[in-house]
Amino acid sequence: MKNILIATDFSKEAYCALYYATQLFREEDAKFHISNFYGDEIHTSVYSIVNEEEFTKTPKLRIRSEAGCTETFHQIIRDTDLDKDRFEIISSEQKLIKGIENAIKERDIDLVIMGTKKRDGRLESLFGTHTTKLIERAVSCPILVIPRELEYTPPLNIAFASELTRKFEESSFSFLRDLAGKLGSSITVVYDGEEGSLTKAQWKNFNDLKSYFGEVPVHLEYTFTHIEISRTLAEFVKNHDMDLLSMVYYKHGFAENIFREPVIENIDRHLSFPFLILPEKSS
Repeated sequence: MKNILIATDFSKEAYCALYYATQLFREEDAKFHISNFYGDEIHTSVYSIVNEEEFTKTPKLRIRSEAGCTETFHQIIRDTDLDKDRFEIISSEQKLIKGIENAIKERDIDLVIMGTKKRDGRLESLFGTHTTKLIERAVSCPILVIPRELEYTPPLNIAFASELTRKFEESSFSFLRDLAGKLGSSITVVYDGEEGSLTKAQWKNFNDLKSYFGEVPVHLEYTFTHIEISRTLAEFVKNHDMDLLSMVYYKHGFAENIFREPVIENIDRHLSFPFLILPEKSS
């Protein structure tokens, strides 16, 4: 059974991410963990043993969290007709990042899904500080980012962005390989460089990657430009009708830099496609 954690703040965007998850794994043996962590809203004073205002605030937040999770639980059952046993509620006063990290270990989570809101022209801001922080913590399972109120489309055409300069860990791709195999998807490796510019080492990394995916079709596309890589990838996804963009997150790698690049406003500023972040090494 797959365990899917969906973090919610009870916004429309968060519900959209939950709905996307239920459609993506509708035909699989999967349990959906509807999760609200409200610890970031609790601010205990460091100047007094007990801060009366915060002391009375915590029970109210707990009640609101539990009620919100329950309402979301009933709504998603109505909207999807899935059995109620496929859902579980997590309402916790842990802070979001720590709560998700603990849930991954304690509940054997296979995928974390988060919805996001558009704020400004930076990917870091667009994806929200909590989402970015979670990605930067390099958690041991994939993270799927669903931007804005995105309608579900089966990810049959999946782009995988890579510089092909690092040796891949096969375990990083177990989730994506399984997903692509079950859906009948194909993988397009997007390399930002001129055709013919790959070194022998890069070709070896690409061929190793192909072997990891087995019978899943994998091919290479070049996207040589002099613009920001974030703009290049957004443009590629848009122009090639990709349904999902994926990449492996490495500390001090190009994926990390993407979250700090400005996104040019007139090139798909909203980045209206799912974004799958794969761990450098999967547990």
